[in-house]
Amino acid sequence: MVWEVLREQQPAAAPRSASVCLIVRAEAKAGQEDRVEKLLREFAYQVRNEELGCDSYTVTRMIGSDSFFAAHARFVDFEAFRAHGETDHMHSIMARLSPHLATPFAMEIYSEV
Repeated sequence: MVWEVLREQQPAAAPRSASVCLIVRAEAKAGQEDRVEKLLREFAYQVRNEELGCDSYTVTRMIGSDSFFAAHARFVDFEAFRAHGETDHMHSIMARLSPHLATPFAMEIYSEV
């Protein structure tokens, strides 16, 4: 999984102090859309309230589709992003969310310019 790789690596082209932006995409199984939304909302609340290194964490739902979600996050630096993957609420959401997803989530990681 991506989080295990990130424990050992640094971004190749970005200074350690650059903000890290993250987009995570998820597709809910048919009939599980409301459950996925609830879990993602709860997780976003925890991230915003418990992670000082997270500037913003927003969950969105695709217009015109009940099944597709995206989380948009901004962390103050790579260390804050890495710490995000180590939180108890991250481990908890992965176990609780995965059974309700149609496909594994997709993650895009960006360094702010």
